Amino acid sequence: MVKRIFIAVLMLIASLSFAQQKPDFTSNKPIKFNLALNQGFMLQHKNTDLYISGNLEYFPEKNISIRGDCFWYIDSRQKNPVLKQNAIILFGALVHLPKGRSDFYAGLQPGVSYTLPNNPDNIDVTLTARLMPVLSVSAGYTLYFSKFANFFLAANYMMSRYRGSHSGSIKLDEIMISGGLGFHINTKKKK
Repeated sequence: MVKRIFIAVLMLIASLSFAQQKPDFTSNKPIKFNLALNQGFMLQHKNTDLYISGNLEYFPEKNISIRGDCFWYIDSRQKNPVLKQNAIILFGALVHLPKGRSDFYAGLQPGVSYTLPNNPDNIDVTLTARLMPVLSVSAGYTLYFSKFANFFLAANYMMSRYRGSHSGSIKLDEIMISGGLGFHINTKKKK
């Protein structure tokens, strides 16, 4: 059942992207904004986290965008989570491959995080919240289905380390997946 729905959605996306010979949607220099829930999968720990995120993106060129992202840690799905607090801010450029209403993208976004892990070794040492560097590799797909709304699927690979714990650095690398409804406003009129 799920396989049939997935194939039908892929066929719909393919037909929308190849049937229309209109100019690419990103040539209208849209400003996009999205809110989403992100599911995070930590690579070095058996931990899955839940984040709320938002981003703001501007297209100065048809194939290039500048984007800022914010992530706020909500909770973990495990009883003994790795994190107590984690807030991430990213800013960077993305490369786009638009085709009509479809848009595939990828890019790098450096940033900072304000992180406080749980006590990983159960010792009597208090860990403090720290400001740390983060690097995100982002990729995704956007379908512009109306004048003001779009559907998006996104994946981020976040690389970061908490330095200064009793046992050394704590690796906090995480893959985050999200999707949902986004909104956009065109800053250039269609030709």
